[in-house]
Amino acid sequence: MSLRLLVFGRGWMGAQWAERVPGSVLTDADVADAAAVGRALDEVRPDRVLNAAGKTGRPNVDALEGRPDEVLRSNVVGPIVLATECRRRGLHLTHLGSGCIYTGDHGGRGYAEDDPPNFHGSLYARSKALAEAALREFDVLQLRVRLPFSSLPHPRNLLTKILSFRQVVRVANSVTVLDDAWPVAETLIARAATGVYNLVNDGVERHDEVLRVWRERVDPAHGFAVVGQGDLGLVAGRSNCVLSTAKLHAEGLALPDFAASLVRIVDLYAGHLRGAS
Repeated sequence: MSLRLLVFGRGWMGAQWAERVPGSVLTDADVADAAAVGRALDEVRPDRVLNAAGKTGRPNVDALEGRPDEVLRSNVVGPIVLATECRRRGLHLTHLGSGCIYTGDHGGRGYAEDDPPNFHGSLYARSKALAEAALREFDVLQLRVRLPFSSLPHPRNLLTKILSFRQVVRVANSVTVLDDAWPVAETLIARAATGVYNLVNDGVERHDEVLRVWRERVDPAHGFAVVGQGDLGLVAGRSNCVLSTAKLHAEGLALPDFAASLVRIVDLYAGHLRGAS
């Protein structure tokens, strides 16, 4: 993508965008501070803007519970401020949203972009649903990312997380394989598309199946147990859901089936680990 891109948010996702898109600019300007946002936009004068800022919780969303002042400011107020400042300047904004606002598989159909959220079990999920609803009032591109899965080792990578678990639940989830998602996201941004898109792979992910592939291809001694979600001692609820990819298919932009990507990603990930050792 040759367009000049300004990326808000220096976390894992923002940093990957800055590395991937030549000539992009990464800023740590506070998205909830209109003056700071305005200065960044006016100094860089980008063709496109990407919001990858927000609170996700470390090590997980449990850490956000009881912190509505921080979470709502970052995840709700910030996107609205950024969208407002971009609109004033006629700039196209892409917001990285979340599919973790649903639970279930909607009778096997998967949740489409216009289905109302039905999961409210964590402050994180509620904040993302509020932001998405607000940004629907703007001409913004919203990319729903779910459980990002990547060939690059990182603490925020779902694969890294799963490999650290000795207990996992067997439940179907839509996921975003970032290696597959980047080209689709770049296409939508280059088109200045607007609206909500479920940026997820076809098919579903189950943690135990991922670990079985890891044992088959990388580490036969890797141990884990399948348990019920109630055995994990979680503070906040977890969104386990399947999203529809019909909209992506209709535009010829569907991501590969997760099962088709899993072996490739596991092999690449293991190669990165060997290279780093």
